[in-house]
Amino acid sequence: MEPESVLQTHDLYKYILDTTVYPSEPEPLKELRAVSATHPNAMMSTGPDAGRMIQMLLKIANAKKTIEVGVFTGYSLLLTALAIPDDGKIVAIDMNRKAYEVGLPVIQKAGVEHKIEFIESKALSALDKMLENPDNEGSEWDRGLRQHTL
Repeated sequence: MEPESVLQTHDLYKYILDTTVYPSEPEPLKELRAVSATHPNAMMSTGPDAGRMIQMLLKIANAKKTIEVGVFTGYSLLLTALAIPDDGKIVAIDMNRKAYEVGLPVIQKAGVEHKIEFIESKALSALDKMLENPDNEGSEWDRGLRQHTL
């Protein structure tokens, strides 16, 4: 089953995936997409076309620190880890560590696990704790969280 898309024809969607998205998709993402496709909740995974857009936005923003709320098996988490610099950091928050662990071997194999801090929690609880942490006072995390929660 194809995901919902702004593109209304299956042929056009397939053409874009086959000619633009799939050829430039890094091998670890292809591997994780294949692993995620076998999961009973596969429809929760980020589509490769959306992933391509996320990668472009991360590059344009020159992102170094990100927060991912809702990880599932980690496709968008992995693409973020591949897109940000080696000293970048991602706080990944999800209530279901089991789904994350499905993709973890691929993340480890890609060599980007050091960029990820996985927090098994409800998002609001984890974000509140981040705001309470004095080490985050005045940081990019703090400014961004306060801007979006106030």
